[in-house]
Amino acid sequence: MENPMILTSAIFAQIWFSGEPLDFLHGLDPTFGSLFFFLSVICHYLGGTVFFLVLISFAYAFYNPKLGFELATGLLTSGLVIALGKFYFESPRPFPYPEAFGEKAFGFPSGHAYSAVVVWGLLAYRFKNVWFRLLCISIILITPLTRMYLKVHYLGDVTAGFFVGLIHLGILISFLSYLDKKSLPHYFIQTDKHRTLSLLGLVLSFSVILLDSKYLSPEHHHSLATAVTAAGSIAGFWIGVLFYPKFSKHEFLNWGMPVSEGKFDLSAFGVRLSVLILVLGIFYILPSSLAQKTEWKDDLLLRYIRYLITSFALIVIYPILLQRIAGGRFLSASR
Repeated sequence: MENPMILTSAIFAQIWFSGEPLDFLHGLDPTFGSLFFFLSVICHYLGGTVFFLVLISFAYAFYNPKLGFELATGLLTSGLVIALGKFYFESPRPFPYPEAFGEKAFGFPSGHAYSAVVVWGLLAYRFKNVWFRLLCISIILITPLTRMYLKVHYLGDVTAGFFVGLIHLGILISFLSYLDKKSLPHYFIQTDKHRTLSLLGLVLSFSVILLDSKYLSPEHHHSLATAVTAAGSIAGFWIGVLFYPKFSKHEFLNWGMPVSEGKFDLSAFGVRLSVLILVLGIFYILPSSLAQKTEWKDDLLLRYIRYLITSFALIVIYPILLQRIAGGRFLSASR
């Protein structure tokens, strides 16, 4: 008689970690093929590092630093959980990997499904527009299907990413609701213990790199690299939140969309955009390009430092530069 545990395990694998659900989606190609592929490509890039960097930068630089902090907190903490989950569970992706989409880390849980729930769920929570909320919900629901359609994830990967992402989103929204009751105008921390707290943040975030080893498989290395990226960004983010009040006047701790006489201020937008591009170019694009040409391009310590500096530059150096231009009038919410 066959062992019930083995039978149950086989059925579980057949449903959650087999190619059958993926093949089923492709079986719909005669009817929905072009649409599925189009949506899959869109969702792939909507869940990528570049898009999220642009989204967070735009929210922080042009809309409201508070929203930028919330998006960064949700994305970076979820990114750390996802990467460590991949590193620990060592669950392979469907084979062979689709080279066109550059997925090299382990598959469980799905990072795109997880981050879509957290980021787009947070945006739906913050913005009350019905049509925008429908868009956010659509992206959240479609993303898991598109990851399976591209054959970069199994059903078990996207299901875990989706539901753990919901838990993560619930915790984040509960925390933000608590802060909302305190009517905080911004999240910059004014404290005399900024050095001690910064050091604590460095120690905690840097501890992720201790998982590195010369014996890691390529999948382990890429999973850990994502965790290091999130950890370095969290460190720079945390240090920036602590140190920016030390270099800024109180009236520049909060800002909003550039408005002049009740109308959108195009000139202020242009100045902010120019400074933002300058900061990201110097502290993110240039170092990344130079690193790719060296033998240390895959070095995790260098990656941690790069993303720490990028995050710190966005939080601190960007608004400080704007304060030095025309007396800071381009950073003011209205003038």
